[in-house]
Amino acid sequence: MQFESEPSFFCRPYRFEAMSPHDRGASCADYVLKRPHTSNKMLLELAREIRGVERKRSKKLSTAQYKAIFDKWEAASLPFLRAGHDYFTELLAKLNCVTVPKGETLGAAFERAKVKPPPAKVLLIGNDGLRLLASLCRELQEMAGDQPFMLCQMNVAKLFGHSDHKNISNWIRALKTLGLLKLAEAAIPNARAARYFYVE
Repeated sequence: MQFESEPSFFCRPYRFEAMSPHDRGASCADYVLKRPHTSNKMLLELAREIRGVERKRSKKLSTAQYKAIFDKWEAASLPFLRAGHDYFTELLAKLNCVTVPKGETLGAAFERAKVKPPPAKVLLIGNDGLRLLASLCRELQEMAGDQPFMLCQMNVAKLFGHSDHKNISNWIRALKTLGLLKLAEAAIPNARAARYFYVE
């Protein structure tokens, strides 16, 4: 299937049709605004949807394709959009912030990490939890592509069955010492977890 000026998976109202049958069915209509003051959330979810399609295709869409998606979203959401606001630039910015594409979850990454060999840099470490966290970070980086991934210590602690995040915090520091994790953006208290790059 070849893309023309407007990608064929945008021909029907607000639907993506990816490159193979199992990729189809993600609907742009899910993110059309239905009430005011919801554009921030819906654009982020649309960005996650786009990244999910790109992940399945193993190829990023072009700027023209982003614009084709946006134009259809904008036309359907128009009654709830603020005049003069640059929503397309906002969508592009949110695409850069996506850490978990649609169809991917922290839990799914954790399950994959449990069945894969740990990274070479932690093979000599006797702490099984630390080794598993290193594998999880590798999976999260793969999900995030060339962007940093978010690592919420409380959520990770729950995956590991811990009542608090103290062990996770120590393990993250250990992985930074070993050169497996590099801080990309510090946490913002009560707003956003820290973001990291996994370094093989």
